[in-house]
Amino acid sequence: MPKILQMDTYLYPLIDSFRAQNEPIEAEKQSKYMKNKFPFIGIKAPARTELLKAHFATYGKPKYDTLNDYVRFLYELPEREFQYIALTFCDKLSKNLQKSDIELIEYLILTKSWWDTVDTVVRINKVYFTKFPEQIKPVTERWINSDNIWLKRSALIFQLNFKDKTDVELLFDYIERVKFEKEFFIQKAIGWALRQHSKTNPQVIEKFVHTANLSPLARREALKLLDE
Repeated sequence: MPKILQMDTYLYPLIDSFRAQNEPIEAEKQSKYMKNKFPFIGIKAPARTELLKAHFATYGKPKYDTLNDYVRFLYELPEREFQYIALTFCDKLSKNLQKSDIELIEYLILTKSWWDTVDTVVRINKVYFTKFPEQIKPVTERWINSDNIWLKRSALIFQLNFKDKTDVELLFDYIERVKFEKEFFIQKAIGWALRQHSKTNPQVIEKFVHTANLSPLARREALKLLDE
């Protein structure tokens, strides 16, 4: 585990307050929903928010210079709620991210990977790539060409919230490269990215979907809003 600055006075009270809320029945439900890939304490999202709010009120929000160590420590803990806390820390400090923090972002994508955490990183990616637009092409190019499905998924969905600033040509290019892969999370990501941009540019998306020879799953997901 990484060394944590002032961990005993900041993270330990937070960890203790969460573990004190253990609800075995709810924890079992949450773990089952995540295909039993991770153990849970059993805290629902609204309660997690209130616990964090109380912690911030007492101890303050985390500082940027502790972010990397805090995130890695929290990701080492078994309960899934602590990975959610780490992502909240990153979200709150995303405006402070430096160019080199792409390493931290990739750590979040590649460590204990599943859709719940990987998809949450999208918000952090938007802030990072808005701050460092020159990083978009080299980073996402590396992601889409990787053998890791979560990096590929991230390359497809990082523009979800870009709206009219979406690089449509880049999105279509990445989709074309992976559209024949059978991986469920890749196909869902294709459909999700197209559906999201159909809110901004419906005619362009509809034309692409009808000419791109997409899988039935990706096509169905992409057209959900357009078929309403």
